[in-house]
Amino acid sequence: MKTNAEMYFDEKTKNPEFRAYYTLAREKTKLEFLIEKLIEDINEDHDKKVILKQARKIEKEISKICLA
Repeated sequence: MKTNAEMYFDEKTKNPEFRAYYTLAREKTKLEFLIEKLIEDINEDHDKKVILKQARKIEKEISKICLA
């Protein structure tokens, strides 16, 4: 049996506009975490390879948004 919150969310996701905003918000959050990790790696003077790996992850996330 679903909780009230789950039923409410299911009802809200039937609205295409809400679904689009929700999806974009999730992707935005992922990007924010990846950028924060990249900044930490830069501030901690991590190896160039580590920083490039983080930048590529961000690039992939951006590509996913553009294709969705």
